[in-house]
Amino acid sequence: MSSLARRAPFALLLALVSLFSACGGLALGCSINQQHIGLMFSMVLTPLIFFGCTYYPWSALEKFPILQKAVLINPLVYASEGLRGTLVPQFSHLPLPVVLIVLAAFDGMLLAFGLRQFRGKAVS
Repeated sequence: MSSLARRAPFALLLALVSLFSACGGLALGCSINQQHIGLMFSMVLTPLIFFGCTYYPWSALEKFPILQKAVLINPLVYASEGLRGTLVPQFSHLPLPVVLIVLAAFDGMLLAFGLRQFRGKAVS
């Protein structure tokens, strides 16, 4: 496989993960009052990170099938699995096309929600 063929999926994935981070920040930042920023870290970001397969691969949850399926609602799972899959493809990961489609869908949903929340804060 050529060097460009290996780098293109990684670059596309980096763009989608970057957009996910920006859209997620916009959505969270415009949804939470300034007085509750500390709660956001403990109630939203900590579970997002711990159940986002950032510290372990998704395949490590095979012994816990219910948890393995439940964490798939977390968009960070797709980000971490996609980056792992492009950097170390010799191990088992979520399929790259699935990762790209789901990340693009989360990006669109978070962008729409974040812009709506921003419009509500900016107009009022």
